Amino acid sequence: MACAEEIRSVCPYCGVGCGIVMEVEDKKIVRVRGDAAHPANGGRLCTKGSSCDKPVTSPARLDCALLRPDRATPLAPVSMDAAITETARRLRHILEADGPDAIALYVSGQMSMEAQYLANKLVKGYLRTRHIESNSRLCMAAAGTGYKLSLGADAPPGSYEDFDCTNLFFVIGANMADCHPILFLRLMDRKRTGAKLIVVDPRRTATADKADLFLQIRPGTDLALLNGLLHLLVEHGALDTDFIATCTTGWEDMAAFLADYTPERVASLTGLAEDDIRTAARWIAEAGEWLSLWTMGLNQSTSGAWHTNALCNLHLATGAICKPGAGPFSLTGQPNAMGGREMGYMGPGLPGQRSALSAQDRAFCEEQWHLPPGTIRDANSDGAIALFQNMAEGHIKACWIICTNPVATVPRRGRVQAALEKAELIIVQDAYADTETGPYADILLPGALWAEGDGVQVNSDRTMTLARQAVPPPGQAMPDWQIIARVACAMGFAEGFSFTSAAEVFSEASRFVNPLTGYDISGVSHARLKDGPVQWPAPAGDTAPR
Repeated sequence: MACAEEIRSVCPYCGVGCGIVMEVEDKKIVRVRGDAAHPANGGRLCTKGSSCDKPVTSPARLDCALLRPDRATPLAPVSMDAAITETARRLRHILEADGPDAIALYVSGQMSMEAQYLANKLVKGYLRTRHIESNSRLCMAAAGTGYKLSLGADAPPGSYEDFDCTNLFFVIGANMADCHPILFLRLMDRKRTGAKLIVVDPRRTATADKADLFLQIRPGTDLALLNGLLHLLVEHGALDTDFIATCTTGWEDMAAFLADYTPERVASLTGLAEDDIRTAARWIAEAGEWLSLWTMGLNQSTSGAWHTNALCNLHLATGAICKPGAGPFSLTGQPNAMGGREMGYMGPGLPGQRSALSAQDRAFCEEQWHLPPGTIRDANSDGAIALFQNMAEGHIKACWIICTNPVATVPRRGRVQAALEKAELIIVQDAYADTETGPYADILLPGALWAEGDGVQVNSDRTMTLARQAVPPPGQAMPDWQIIARVACAMGFAEGFSFTSAAEVFSEASRFVNPLTGYDISGVSHARLKDGPVQWPAPAGDTAPR
């Protein structure tokens, strides 16, 4: 009996980005275990991670392309070549008849970095539409915007190693025990050696049960609490004045702003005991090195960006940032939402943490893509919710949905369904045939899963891991990057999309260094990632994995 081949990869679920080792026999994954050498998990896996191979062999897999000439006709199987040709023809027809803004892409934080890069390149550089949105708009966009407001760049400034040396965890709007369990185990390891845990949540969760101080806050009052904590730190002089003077701007305006957030008023707004608020502020002041950790409880809010901004303010005021054990640490939901944000896959984003609203950034990308000056538009999208509203109103005629299921996940489901019915062309690219969005498709394109093609994922602490192909995709299914590239070539854009491997795509994306934000993966390649994960920044010549 032949020995199983072992392939190192990464879990496809949450943003922790745990390393896995797949054992493969006869082109089938027979076992998954944690990768003890991976810095994210050190061999640990949660229940989802340890069973992440099960969906690969699901009977619901989409293994061939489906197409219908009109809405009155049922979807019927066609060859992948025919489906790609028809996808390109119909997109080209709408582009020429109705203009670039009649086309939209709705993409996902579950796509590989290579697929995200090509989707945005196609949209911004070739279709020239302003409509590209991601399901990250429903979760991580607020954190990304908050980081930009406070720190100038969208990236957590810390690393998972900070868990091992911090003195205080401040967890707010996150149930890590259930949603990021491997990181929570790491948190508990440190707590057992003396670190304290504050949990802020309207619900008593499994995470709250482990807290040294549980603040059961009134829903919607997080901002008042965060500003109230800074008010108390100012009151007690628990500030890093040298850091504030050297590394920040705007501090002179904070005193007047914080005057409204007295402990008495914050207690009244939040429903918390004033003594507990004072205790939390005192622990932050005494900790020196402290970490804040948050996710959807803060992000999915009309004031989500300001939540991140307020947390960053606390860290900046105390100097608890960019040093071991300290910093504002947003926990990503999807396995590659971080990579997508770096590739600019929603709104005005451009690769390398750039923006189409910047003339300098547009010019840089046009040069990289060998496009004439002025090709990339100075334009923004209206957001994910507005995308479907514009479609329902008839402004967007075609929507290409990749690796996400908006009928099940986007708010106001009825409006999403009405939008899909109104559009002239709906292309759904997915690994499964039974999604709620699939029945609205005019063209269904079968996508490969993470274990069926090479691709890079970037986790919450900026660590890039190569998800390596372990098994072949079913039937005619292809990796998302390859489908996007082939459709682009069929539309007449072969000069920008004639890639033969995901490694080639990554090599191009790695050129988008941004000195203004510190984003640099120019020292990374698929060949290097086969030896193990790498955390960025990783400039050319870099050899250290962290």
